[in-house]
Amino acid sequence: MEGQRALKASTARRIVVDVLEAYGSAPENAAVVADHLVTSDLAGVRSHGFIRLPQYVAEILDGETDPVARPVRKAGGTGRTELDAARCFGQVAGVEAAGLAEAAAKGTGLGLVTVHEAGHTGRIGAYAEQLSERGCLAIVVCSGARMGHRVAPFGGREARLATNPIAFGIPSNTDPIVGDFSTAVAPEGVVRVLRNLGMPAPEGTLLGPEGEPTTDPSVLYEDPPGTILPLGGTQLGHRGFGLGLLVEALATLLARDEADDTQRKGSNLALLAISVDAEFASRTDRLIEYVRSAKPIDPAVPVMVPGEREYRRRRESQSVLVDQRTWDQVTVFAADRGVPLEDVEESVPPGGTS
Repeated sequence: MEGQRALKASTARRIVVDVLEAYGSAPENAAVVADHLVTSDLAGVRSHGFIRLPQYVAEILDGETDPVARPVRKAGGTGRTELDAARCFGQVAGVEAAGLAEAAAKGTGLGLVTVHEAGHTGRIGAYAEQLSERGCLAIVVCSGARMGHRVAPFGGREARLATNPIAFGIPSNTDPIVGDFSTAVAPEGVVRVLRNLGMPAPEGTLLGPEGEPTTDPSVLYEDPPGTILPLGGTQLGHRGFGLGLLVEALATLLARDEADDTQRKGSNLALLAISVDAEFASRTDRLIEYVRSAKPIDPAVPVMVPGEREYRRRRESQSVLVDQRTWDQVTVFAADRGVPLEDVEESVPPGGTS
């Protein structure tokens, strides 16, 4: 495993903002992205944290992301809104879409927002959190353009879907229940982290280009590429594949897009917000208490609900870990635009944690 560098959360945020602004981002857009990436890292979701900064700069340079764009409302009706993200940062589109879904839900009971052609959306659980913390029951899904398809359909060895995550948020009187999971065995970002750290992927995660099982994460980025298996793997992957198709219908087809459109870029989102009654959160509290009352398999590891670990990590974490490969990429981009990278902590030993 290669070494890692520890950054204070405030330092990581500043670097993201400074680098994105140096490459043309509007300050308010850069701030939204920086907060999202650092919060993801602090929650322990490194696949959607600081590691994405070089990707976003590259996408700006390639014209795939417009760093000053804002979403444009295309159509809307009672409870339904369509947004054209206009290739803006996915986080900017996601935050705005969640706000529109919340407003519709509180006005009519239900709010559905579809988002077309956004940049990489980051951790979609963040938008489920945003809605559930504001008192809405939330479901959020995300699909990707053909160029980002890395997941094989059940029984196949060629990619036909993105990792098509599903997130949900359930309001409570404390932290909401928040689930966020790929419909593939692993998100692409997790495979990227493993590659950058020189670590193998777990068995049953990847196939090589000929359909052979492999633990080498680099196969996903070679030509021809390997694939990620659907959730459930070779034996039960029909379940993950089915969920992936559901996400495709909600995020791609509802937005009038085609899964195999080679001209389509970026990601699509669909966010559903449902208003709840005044006692809903209390019933959630009792549900959480009931579930946690189960005797754990390991007495030292209590039963937790989805999102609990991430909320706890965020409260306890003080720093963001950056692998050397990502840091080298950021350093090159920063130097090219004269962005100073100072006040950075010493590297931590391989295997260090935040």
